[in-house]
Amino acid sequence: MAPSYRPYAGGEERDAQRKNKKKKAAGLWGGDPAEMKRRRRVAGYKAYAVEGKVKASIRRGLHWIKAKCAHIIHT
Repeated sequence: MAPSYRPYAGGEERDAQRKNKKKKAAGLWGGDPAEMKRRRRVAGYKAYAVEGKVKASIRRGLHWIKAKCAHIIHT
């Protein structure tokens, strides 16, 4: 006869919840390898765009400093 007292009852429910969480996590990260490759490629494009924006910002800042110094020297 099986014991009626189970101190760790409910383990089956927790296991089911863990499995569901794993499935959801796989869905978030795109379980398909092609999807992962696409996401990496898109992330690379975004990084390249940010790099261009930073370079342009630095270029504008240096241009402003150069113009300001030239204005101070020539006035």
